[in-house]
Amino acid sequence: MPEVSIILPTYNRVDVIGRAVASILLQTHQDWELLVIDDGSNDGTVERLDGLDPRIRFIRQANQGVATARNTGIAAATGRFIAFMDSDDEWRPQFLALTTAFLRAHPDEHWVATESLEDLGDGGPPIRHSCTDIATTYVAFARSIGSRALDLPPGTRDDYLRVYQRCAPVGAWGRAVLDAIGLDCAMVYHGHTLQHMRWGYLNWLPATLLTREALATAGPFATHVRSASDYRYFIALARHFPANLIAVPLAIKYERAMGNQVLAQDHLATGAGAYRFERNKLACLDEAFDPHDPEIALLRRHNCLYVGHRALVCGHRDEAVAHLRQAACWRPILWKAWGMLALARAMPTPASTTAVYKGWLRVFDVGARLATGRLQPGVLLHKAWLRVTGRTAPPPSLTTAGLTLTDAALASLSMGDGHAEQIRSN
Repeated sequence: MPEVSIILPTYNRVDVIGRAVASILLQTHQDWELLVIDDGSNDGTVERLDGLDPRIRFIRQANQGVATARNTGIAAATGRFIAFMDSDDEWRPQFLALTTAFLRAHPDEHWVATESLEDLGDGGPPIRHSCTDIATTYVAFARSIGSRALDLPPGTRDDYLRVYQRCAPVGAWGRAVLDAIGLDCAMVYHGHTLQHMRWGYLNWLPATLLTREALATAGPFATHVRSASDYRYFIALARHFPANLIAVPLAIKYERAMGNQVLAQDHLATGAGAYRFERNKLACLDEAFDPHDPEIALLRRHNCLYVGHRALVCGHRDEAVAHLRQAACWRPILWKAWGMLALARAMPTPASTTAVYKGWLRVFDVGARLATGRLQPGVLLHKAWLRVTGRTAPPPSLTTAGLTLTDAALASLSMGDGHAEQIRSN
């Protein structure tokens, strides 16, 4: 029986599935099984992976969505611990080693996550996902509505302590792993986080390892929606168990495929599915928190504003209007809903509304990226020149500098286990 069961749903994403699998093959902790849940793919994904490693098991089902695929994987898993991977992401080689070491050393704890990086695919450096969300996005949001819920405790400047109650250095249980990574020390944060989940995600499912007791207590993933089920799942975990975060970034979320190419299928939280995702998140907020709490009521207005924004971007004008009406009031930020409503009512068709709104957003996005340095003026001018002349930039190849570890591994898997072992040790 393997120590870890890894559940990987896949559906028509052959452009990225190899990166996730390669990062699993390169784990320094090798006592695992990988359950690839083929959720109705028809692009040869399974055939590409077949025979790659005897620890990989394939389960085929008709397309039912990621939540059902994860539940299928849970039912078939035999490991002591469970991890979830997404096909467009990756783990650093020490992810399983550090998280399993933590749960073995702390038998009273039932789930642990590591910090993760998010590569936005815009040429800028990856962002530290949890810390950036807490310290920048959520704190700014809280302050904008007058909430002090995320203020730091007196005498500390550690942003993680805005949501966790205490921290301690990684102990002897993880010392060998830190040495292998090249870190002198790292902190583990602990606490009950349910009330802070009103602000949004505090952890990321592919950076999380769970015990079977946690799975049994939280229950299955909700299948009545096809996105944001992991947000509901984290709320269920936080309701029953304290959270643990190891502040070492050992998982990476990519907005683009290998070689910096556009993904063949959008993320569930972006692209064409963004409106449904935000609408489902709003439903989670309504289910988990008291609507009579004044702060929750105000948060709901802000969430309605964002749902309306996403609906306009995705071409759902009528749905946008319904949510913007719930958001609109003469308060900071929320007053924007009046302008968005005016635009939706002024344009003759949903398509024209979306076109004008997206053009307006594009101008503001470019300005913000220039102001923050994530976009250089020279790069902007080069892109504009390519657009004017009708040319396209040559796609980067896997042989260019700056490859991720697993990009290189995927390109070399056919060389055999010896080559993979050499990459793993680098």
